Amino acid sequence: MIRSNTHSRRILLSGIACVLSMTTGQVANAEASDTKENFFEEIVVTARKRSEVISDVPTTITAFSERAIERAGIKNIDDLGRMLPNVILNRRGDNEPNVVIRGIGAFGNVQGIGFYVDDVQNFMDQSTRIIDLERIEVLKGPQGTLYGGSSIGGAVKYVTKKPEDELEGKASLEAGDRSTINVNGSVNFPLSETVFVRISAYSDNSNGFSKNALHSDNNDKSREYGVRGAIRFVPSEKTDIIASFRWSDLNNGGNDYYVTDSVTDYRYGSDLNENIFNKRQIFGGTLSIDQDLSDTLSLTSITAYTSRKNRILWDLDYGPLDGVIASHRDPVTSNSFSQEVRLASENDGPFNWMFGLYGARTRDRLLVIQADVTIGSDFNDGVDLVIEDFNNSTSLDKNYAAFVNATYQVGDLEIGLGGRLNYNDFTVTNYNLGETLSFKDTTFLPRISLSYDLTEDAMFYATFSKGYEPGKVNAVTDALASFLPEKTTNYELGIKGKAADGMVLYELAGFYITNTDRQFETQVLNEDEVPVDLTSNIGDSRSYGLEGMVSVRPTAGLILTAGGGWLDAKYKTANFLLTNYDGNKVPYAPEFSANASVDYTFDVAEDFVLSMRADIQYVGSFKWDIPNLGEQKPYTVAGARIAFADAEYRWEVSVRVNNIFNEGYHSEFLYNFAGDDTITSAGVCDSCHLARVGDPRMMLATFTYNF
Repeated sequence: MIRSNTHSRRILLSGIACVLSMTTGQVANAEASDTKENFFEEIVVTARKRSEVISDVPTTITAFSERAIERAGIKNIDDLGRMLPNVILNRRGDNEPNVVIRGIGAFGNVQGIGFYVDDVQNFMDQSTRIIDLERIEVLKGPQGTLYGGSSIGGAVKYVTKKPEDELEGKASLEAGDRSTINVNGSVNFPLSETVFVRISAYSDNSNGFSKNALHSDNNDKSREYGVRGAIRFVPSEKTDIIASFRWSDLNNGGNDYYVTDSVTDYRYGSDLNENIFNKRQIFGGTLSIDQDLSDTLSLTSITAYTSRKNRILWDLDYGPLDGVIASHRDPVTSNSFSQEVRLASENDGPFNWMFGLYGARTRDRLLVIQADVTIGSDFNDGVDLVIEDFNNSTSLDKNYAAFVNATYQVGDLEIGLGGRLNYNDFTVTNYNLGETLSFKDTTFLPRISLSYDLTEDAMFYATFSKGYEPGKVNAVTDALASFLPEKTTNYELGIKGKAADGMVLYELAGFYITNTDRQFETQVLNEDEVPVDLTSNIGDSRSYGLEGMVSVRPTAGLILTAGGGWLDAKYKTANFLLTNYDGNKVPYAPEFSANASVDYTFDVAEDFVLSMRADIQYVGSFKWDIPNLGEQKPYTVAGARIAFADAEYRWEVSVRVNNIFNEGYHSEFLYNFAGDDTITSAGVCDSCHLARVGDPRMMLATFTYNF
């Protein structure tokens, strides 16, 4: 069992104070391209699908550069979630994401947050390994106008590095706890004056930490490798064409959960009698074309295709008995095709606009849409009962949209107007029932923004926007049943800017969000005592709160950053499993969350650089379920990194430790999954809860070589 360590946290805070007090040593470059001056160079983002300095965009955006990703130890979305207030973001056992932003979104197949790779929405491998990125952008609040459905609470955008006209590359070797060995690298080279190529690859191996008392392998043992390649053709200053592909192969546990007696029982192990696995292969390709039609007009086309093959064997009774197993005889194949075309103005005048068309078709997105079930001898009078094609359905999701966005500058005031007309058609055929059911819906998603330059370095903004999570049909239940679209209306006021001659960056935002027909997924037992996923509309909610960030660079080598968020998210009306829960708190929505970091870099003997970083995340208590019976207690996770490099960063050796004090917390928790009538008011029972524990302490040493 893992317990919190208050004394250790005091030591960490003392250590941060020591770092803050350091004044010796000459300050060095934070990275090879950094200036020695103590001001920030702002990141250019594409939140509005055009390149803009982040401080000019009237919405809340958190962006991480390549160097920031490395120093913060961001290798997956669990690490990314540590850096964001008012956000719960982590991976499920099957490597799919759980994400809630400002109380909007949910765990399981109800996502509500869009994931994008180079402006292509990603439904197949949202939790992909983070390598060879130019930056990550996290957009908070509904992004329906420019990004469509499934971005109802926000968006996470991965922007990959593009091929350039010079030879350069990177290789990295990581080794650490849990027999972890990760290798990744990238190389960029020109083929001619107009054709450039970039290739990156990785291999990750870990024995995991969830020990299985009945088998030699840990339940969360994982192996993943992949490759990404891109070729870029720039025949003239007016034309830019990039064709890229990605391929990955993952083999991990899948549903590496454990049963537990209480909400505060954090265990790094379970007693599954089956050797569970989740085997996934991804292939994706993208063709993007940017064409300047004139000095003031540009055309962008993005064509994308992704295919996933997935095969599972999951222990659904989550215990040592020969109970319930879900499996695939053959891999389930899912695929998605999308096409987007944008026409946009390109000028320095006061009026800029963009018009776009979008279409997408996704087949069999749900992982367990087809599955066999085996009811073992301990559950079925001493013999195994195999139910072939227990889930035997197919689904097709079609989405079409037209959108427009325009801005007009009047002095220091910018007015932004946008709208998206979105049509969605989701169809499920259940072969066991011999039935087909479709849900079709058309909606309009507007956005209005006003921003005013208070000074040259400070902007005040106000936005109104709507978001949309399409309605669908339950594909793996005993009877086909549709559920309505979920919709949000968002109001946000904020201020962002810089001060002290660029040494300080800051932003503060307040928001109010109303949400109708919230979608929520839960697991219920059918008549065969087999767990099945069920999504339904449970009612309306509202969220409001504040969040802010400040980053200070008092010297060129020292960066201090702190952020925090306060959130009040409650149901106005809620009916869940025939019970009324009006006024209850929205699950996965901490009332308070915060993070801070200290990053210090200085020269050593002129030819070398030493950098140190400490970071800490606090997550306040929140509810796990709609009845508000299960509660995650507050927890604090701290990390640190030290690195030694040559002055030009041709090589670097670093050691990173996550969760230094082995803080215990759950990343997922299903309260009273077993339906135990003897459960106490404190949530104590006999193995009636289902849980995944958050990552324990992890140390990782890394050697990186740049050429």
